[in-house]
Amino acid sequence: MGGEPDDAGRGRAKNCGDGWERFSSSIASLSLSLLPTLLFILVISYVIVLGLHNMDITLTVEGQEVTITYPQVNLPIDYPAIKNSVILLFTAILIGLPVPLLSGKLKPLKVLVALLQAGAFVYGLYIFVMTILKFASAML
Repeated sequence: MGGEPDDAGRGRAKNCGDGWERFSSSIASLSLSLLPTLLFILVISYVIVLGLHNMDITLTVEGQEVTITYPQVNLPIDYPAIKNSVILLFTAILIGLPVPLLSGKLKPLKVLVALLQAGAFVYGLYIFVMTILKFASAML
């Protein structure tokens, strides 16, 4: 009917972009959701696997100095693969930034950029999942 409010009137923001812009925005949102988890895993795996090998940690306990030597840890964590996954997800976010700026005449370029963005996201996610599966299978 004529007097009913539209979607914008009910508090929901409506995306006015075309399908490729919405697709690109969705990929960027998924990448942003996964990136903090991967960054945390990247930092922790660096500290555990690469950063503390044979490091001496000196603590004072009740007036006596105690030296703890961190042992070499042989966890099957593929640090370079996790780093590549983080780079690919960050790339997927950056690639999609200019998509809303491309006009109607440049729609093939918009499609190409959105597909490249999706490819970077899927490959980064694939690397991350394969790293987890290799780690899990090595722990059995």
